[in-house]
Amino acid sequence: MPYHTERNRRILLLSVALELAVAAPLSFGQASTVAPETHDVTAQVPAFEVVSIKPCQDPRERQVPGDTYPSRGNSSPGRLRTGCYPLLDDHGMGLIRAAYADTFTPINGGPSWIHSAFYEIDATAEGNPSVKMMMGPMMQVLLEERLHLKVHRQTGEGSVYILSVARGGPKLHPFAEGSCPVAMQPGQEYCRGLINAGVPTSPASLDDRGITLDGFSRQLRAVLDRPVINQTKIAGQFDIHVAFSREGTKFEGMFHIPPIDGGSPTSDLTGLPSIFTAFQEQLGLRLEPGKGPVETLVIDHIEKPSPN
Repeated sequence: MPYHTERNRRILLLSVALELAVAAPLSFGQASTVAPETHDVTAQVPAFEVVSIKPCQDPRERQVPGDTYPSRGNSSPGRLRTGCYPLLDDHGMGLIRAAYADTFTPINGGPSWIHSAFYEIDATAEGNPSVKMMMGPMMQVLLEERLHLKVHRQTGEGSVYILSVARGGPKLHPFAEGSCPVAMQPGQEYCRGLINAGVPTSPASLDDRGITLDGFSRQLRAVLDRPVINQTKIAGQFDIHVAFSREGTKFEGMFHIPPIDGGSPTSDLTGLPSIFTAFQEQLGLRLEPGKGPVETLVIDHIEKPSPN
């Protein structure tokens, strides 16, 4: 795959994931408990009237210059067109992720074929439900009915990072109310978050407008290998920007740069500190390893959909 295509794909994945995280915050239950899905989804959401599900080729194999992945499809209220979309790819993105609105919760279990399966869904719904509704709760019902998907949530004690205030106090910038409205108008900026994996010579970064530290902690799941629990006890909304090297994050290894002096290859040439040091220097916050509740979504059963 061409370098710029792969880079665009990764940045798009992270950007889309972060936007979903803002809309659907995660929650944690008591440690060492199992919480099966018990709610009746079908009684709460509109239904699809006509559904077509067809297997398709992984778009990444096309190697089209400038192409991006996953495709954004061409959906509109009442009509779902996903384009060729993964069921649950090697980045943890896909239809299952969207259906259960758990952007950064690990998904475990299921047969190996789900990680290489791509489907194109074309469906019409009764009424005019939003695209978010169709890709979320309505997709959950569709997967449960057509693929016989069964899942449960499991929460137990595991490895986490604890977010706390560093010595010297926080260095946070309060959000100016009304500076970026939720609803975008022509020529108007709106609040959104962006996780940028950078390139070999530019840093990885996190940018947020009007976010709480609870929300910020949830988003860090896309960058770090474990959940982050906010213990700062700081209330309010903030504008946050922090830049850091990729080493020690999920971005490490994205780029392998041959060393000039014969040393070990690297994936970062920015010279910036690790994310842990950057948090202390730029935000006045500390990230330290610890133990806490870790939630996972477990796939108990799934089948390939029948042709239609």
